[in-house]
This record gives sequence, C-alpha cells and structure tokens, in this order.
Amino acid sequence: MPQPPYFKPHKPRMTRRAFFRDYQAPGFYMITITAAAGTPPLGSLIIRDGTPLVTLSPLGDLIYLTIGDFPQVTPQIRIITFIIMPDHIHMLVHVRERLPRHLGRIIGAFKGHISSAYARQTGAPTTPLFTQKFHDRIVNKAGQLQTLINYIADNPRRLAIKRMYPDLFRRYNHLRIGTREYAAYGNIFLLKDFDRQPVIIHRAWSADELAANRRRWEECTRSGGVLVSPFISSAEKDVRNAAIASGGRIIELRAEGFPERFKPSGAEFELCTSGRLLLLAPWPDNTRRFTMTRSAALTLNAMATEICTTTISPSLLR
Repeated sequence: MPQPPYFKPHKPRMTRRAFFRDYQAPGFYMITITAAAGTPPLGSLIIRDGTPLVTLSPLGDLIYLTIGDFPQVTPQIRIITFIIMPDHIHMLVHVRERLPRHLGRIIGAFKGHISSAYARQTGAPTTPLFTQKFHDRIVNKAGQLQTLINYIADNPRRLAIKRMYPDLFRRYNHLRIGTREYAAYGNIFLLKDFDRQPVIIHRAWSADELAANRRRWEECTRSGGVLVSPFISSAEKDVRNAAIASGGRIIELRAEGFPERFKPSGAEFELCTSGRLLLLAPWPDNTRRFTMTRSAALTLNAMATEICTTTISPSLLR
C-alpha cells in the first residue's frame, strides 16, 4: 500500500542521535546497549522470595566491574544507576563536565574494552559482543530523571511479566486488516471482540451529540467492548483515559511504527499486562517522528472506522 506524502521511507535502526545535540556538553542520558546475536547471556532472570532479579553470568560480572571503573577512566561521567539484563544494558549517566570527545566514541570504547577483555578471559577470538549502534535518550524535562531511575530498577519485573504472558506483549509485522497493513504490539485478540467502536469526535457536534456519544462509549466500556482510535484530540484523550480508569480495553493507532527494540512503558506496560491494550501502527516500517496534520488525522480516523467494521479472519489471530 503506498504511503501518504507526509511520510518518508525510513530504515529502522537502534540509534537516535539528535542532530541538534552537542554530545560533548554536560547533560543526562539513558544509554541502552544491546548484545549482538551469538553473545552469551549477560545474566539470567530468577525469582527470589517472590522478587524478580537478574543473576550475572561471567560476562555480566565483567560488565559490572567495567561500569564500576567508568568514573576512573572518564572522570567527567558519573553513572547514576544501571542494570545488566540478559541481553542488554541500561545506564543512566550524568556528563558533569565537557567531554574530550563525542559521547558515542566513549560508549564505543567501553563496548570494545569489554569485548577484548572477555576474549582474553576466555581465550576465544576477539569478536564484538554488542551491536554496532546504541540508543540514547536525552533527559531534559523535570521529573524525567526519577522516572528513568524507576524504569531501570523495574526491568526485571517487566521481563518476568513478559515471559509469563508472552501473548500480551507480542509484536506482529505486516498484519493485514481490511485493505491496510499494520505493525501491532500487545493483545491481538482484542481484534476478535464483536463490539469494537471507533472514538472520533467532530468539532461540529453539538453538546447533546457529544454527550450522547460519550454515553455510547461508556456503555461499550462497561459491557466489555473495545474502543478504537488514534485518540488525537484532547476530548478523545479524555474518553480514552476515562475508559482506562474504568477497566476498559483499547486499540490505539499510532502514526509511527515500532523501533527495533520497542517496549511499552509506564501505563502502556500495565495495560499490556492486563491484556487491555493493542497498539497498531499503519505504516509498519516508518519510525520517523512527525507533526500531526489534519490530513494524517483524517486518515487515522478512517482506519479506526475500518478496523471496527471489518470482519476479522480467524487465521489472523492464530
């Protein structure tokens, strides 16, 4: 299906370097480094006294020690917190003073050091243990720092839940619904519900028309139906939030596709845990961010209507 003109082809990648950012300047970043294919596990998830945690492998122990040495090697950087998961590392770092070189080069040297040290430790040939790129998230909003600290600490619990309920956190690529193709993430069985209703609020509606539709959506939520929408306007977001607060189920269209290692966070994660959320991206391979336009909004609303009126093939939900 051809993409609309406001979308440009974009190759998914595990890096989001901000072109406007001076990566030698002081600041806060969350760095995510991913193990390459074939790399031994960095650790194993276990449940101890009811609490999920990760026990480190020999490679994980080496990474732990290397992170501990970070301030001595690069004194301009302070590691606020970190976690080593079985296949990736999260580090929340504070660049306190101007760096002598780009932060990306420092992270590259960190990864290279671990690969070389592990080869010496095991006697194996030196091979890259991590993917070439890494993901950075710039922390630039009040309250964001504590949110990321909590997110990093919560990683073992989130992994345990995903392993317990894999169908609620499954990703689907190139999923055809009606005349269109989507990427999907979450509980795909929400598409099976017979009562799927689009949430689209028109500015031309009178107060009575809006009230009548709100009652219809509230009744859909109470009876266990599914609300479907991109939830663009503030009024539509209010409907979504009220439905979620009442235990409702949501299919939400998002204009951007899912990055390579997409994971829902915060409220979206908890909704996935309870099987109450399916995210649909109508242009599966496009992860480029864009400003919502009226044309895009109308297209997404039309998709929500089609999803609600299309008979879903049983083979889609196997």
